Order: sequence, then structure tokens, then C-alpha cells
Amino acid sequence: MTNAQAAPAAQHVNFSKFATPTSPTVDVPLAVINRPVPSQLDEGKVLRFMEDIQKGDDLTPIEVLRCVAPDGQKYFFAFGGCHRYEAHKRLKSETIPGRIINVPPSAIRMYLGASAPF
Repeated sequence: MTNAQAAPAAQHVNFSKFATPTSPTVDVPLAVINRPVPSQLDEGKVLRFMEDIQKGDDLTPIEVLRCVAPDGQKYFFAFGGCHRYEAHKRLKSETIPGRIINVPPSAIRMYLGASAPF
């Protein structure tokens, strides 16, 4: 392939219903993240992520859905990123790279139904 025929640059693919390509990555305290759905973990993948984190590699940020309940209380939920979350948890990280995505309470009720805390 010549320079004139270089492969196109990889583009951001938005797999989230809520995220946008401009959602910033921030350090989210693990202590505030609610994970209401039990994780199905591949132990090998968790261990590989732990090694990657210890080496200083950047992993894809997890998506954290931020919701303000009708009473004004803020909730932070993560439904994906279970292996990355578990790796940071086992390493006793205080924070995890994440993208905060503001969603209405109805979006959380869609995931949790009657188990939603509001």
C-alpha cells in the first residue's frame, strides 16, 4: 500500500445508546459506582487486565450512567465493563477511568424495573 493509498484512520464506534464521541474520560471513584447486575467473569481476562493496569496501559473507559432521582439524589450505575471494574477493585484502585453519561431516571428503570432505587 502506498502513502496515497493508506488505510483510513480508525473511527470511534459508538456502541452506547447514551454516550457520544465527545463524552470526556474522568477518574470515577469506585466507591460511588452501583453494579446491580452480577458479573459473569472470565478469571483469565481479569488477571490480564490487572497486569495491563499495573504496566500502565490505558484500557477503554467504562460507561457510568449518572442519574438524578426525583428526590435529587445522584446515582452512578455501571452495567458493563465488569472485567475492567473487577481488575481495578482487586488492585484496590480508588478510581477507574470512565465516561459519565447523564441519563433520566426512566433509563435506569428500563434496566432495573421494580428494582430501581427510585
